[in-house]
Amino acid sequence: MLLWLCLAGAVVLPLAQTVAVPAALPQAPADAAAVLQRMETSWQGLASYQVPVTISGRVRAHILALPIHMSGTEYYQAPDKQILVIRDAPRIARGLGDTISTMGSPPTWSRDYDLKLTGSQPHQHHGSYVLEGPPKRESRVKSVTISVSATTYAVESITFAYTNGAKLAITLQHHRGLTQYHLPRSTTLTATFPAYSGDATLTYGDYQVNQPIAPTVFAPQH
Repeated sequence: MLLWLCLAGAVVLPLAQTVAVPAALPQAPADAAAVLQRMETSWQGLASYQVPVTISGRVRAHILALPIHMSGTEYYQAPDKQILVIRDAPRIARGLGDTISTMGSPPTWSRDYDLKLTGSQPHQHHGSYVLEGPPKRESRVKSVTISVSATTYAVESITFAYTNGAKLAITLQHHRGLTQYHLPRSTTLTATFPAYSGDATLTYGDYQVNQPIAPTVFAPQH
């Protein structure tokens, strides 16, 4: 009996040693302000970017469901100008461009939302911090939840909850080395609004970073 137990232990021990143990999360910053500061620092030196975008997905409005395949260009100008210009967008899909254009960016979120650091969680092979909070001013947005990489401080997901029950969930995939600013390589978007719902994948081309952008790009679109 004793021999059997010893043999069993000899078998179980090596197996136990092969069990992967999740990596511990880095020590969390003190509060949301510290996370946001590190996010802004990761964008330090980024004055502007423009990038071609291809969009594919499906938009549903009432009984109509329409596959979408579009292209456009996304522009960013520090500190707070951002717009997605879609070429030849069908009427049913025009809200998508407006949604991306009003999403905001790390330098604007501390100004627009009263964010709190609510915890940390595993994300793929690393960890992420979770920020949540309502807008600081009257808005159609009820609250926003932002997941931030604990290693690069890039945004990994954003969820907007609206006062009318609508929801917008955005997940960003980053490509190491694409730019020093950890800008996304692709974005998946799922929207549920009273007038329409849909999902889309945005794939980004080559970024032009810190190149002049004509002011007219950010003029109201008609």
